[in-house]
Amino acid sequence: MVQQKLDSKTVIDATLRAAEILTGMGYHGKYGSVHLLRLNIQTNTLTAILHNMIAWQISEIDKRWTLHQVDSLNAYLTNDDGSAIQFRVICGKRKEINRIKPLPGLYSVITYSKSTTDSLTSIKIEKIEMVEVTADDWLIQEKPARIF
Repeated sequence: MVQQKLDSKTVIDATLRAAEILTGMGYHGKYGSVHLLRLNIQTNTLTAILHNMIAWQISEIDKRWTLHQVDSLNAYLTNDDGSAIQFRVICGKRKEINRIKPLPGLYSVITYSKSTTDSLTSIKIEKIEMVEVTADDWLIQEKPARIF
């Protein structure tokens, strides 16, 4: 079976879409108005939401990829040939790279920041890096290539 590659444009588009969606999330109704990013949510919570939204957007843009609940054996996104997409979302200047599951496929590191201008709080994507990994790779040896 031919391995199905994920286009870097898909990762970029999915990441930018997820950031835009998260930036626009809020509530306006009978109990008032609140914007999600104005709730002083902890960075790790915001990062987890963005992480899941990026995975969801990849599966929406490229239907070859199936979104899963992550566990100790599976990646968030897989396809029929067994390839996986694993990624790390980082807020700010932290440089840590996490261990990956021994699955062949793509590993991506996405760095973002929270930006506030003129009373608008938004998610700004700073950098997206990608590297292909094999089943033998537990720690990334090769530096991911910046694609955005």
